[in-house]
Amino acid sequence: MLCRVNLSKLTLISGGVLVASIASAQVVVNTFGAGDSYSNAGATVSGAGGSLQQEWVQGFRFQSGATGTLSQMVLALGHISGTPEVWIRLYNDNNNTLGSMQGDAFISALNPGSFGNGNEIVTRNVTNEGWQVTAGEYYWVTATSLNDAHLAWNYRIGGNAYTQTYTFDGNGPNYIQGPGMSIRFTAVPEPASLIALGAGLLAVARRRRLI
Repeated sequence: MLCRVNLSKLTLISGGVLVASIASAQVVVNTFGAGDSYSNAGATVSGAGGSLQQEWVQGFRFQSGATGTLSQMVLALGHISGTPEVWIRLYNDNNNTLGSMQGDAFISALNPGSFGNGNEIVTRNVTNEGWQVTAGEYYWVTATSLNDAHLAWNYRIGGNAYTQTYTFDGNGPNYIQGPGMSIRFTAVPEPASLIALGAGLLAVARRRRLI
């Protein structure tokens, strides 16, 4: 029995799948609890000219759950005093230590005077940063404040599960085991994966047409 397949329709279908894949971001890492909950304690992020008169840079290591370009960043970061702005930096891993930096994203307009549970979830589009991750590989994310700032990066809920890094008054980086901080990265799948998917669908369409 002959089976006739409309190749143009299948092409449209494959294109639709590609569009859906592009629109559907994949979770790279998510350390928030249920309902985006997090601890009301946090890691100090501050500059030497701030209220603490100490410079603290904080971060932790995570394993990527997807491959692609990071598109959105969500983190629980509270402002205590000084300028409510911070740099979030992404690093490659180098044998369980900070490797080369991929780049940084500057976040301004944090909620002034906020610190605690439920007040400081910050969402930013980071697509233009060009941060690339590969599923199964490890990366580091750190937070560095302006000189006069005193901020706090809320911990995730739970016990020690991550390797954290900190730099104190220029001494470091140091490494400890800790709970890690609250953050979620999502990524858009890389174009090569989408092209491969479309090619596969078109190959199936051609094969069915010949049946």
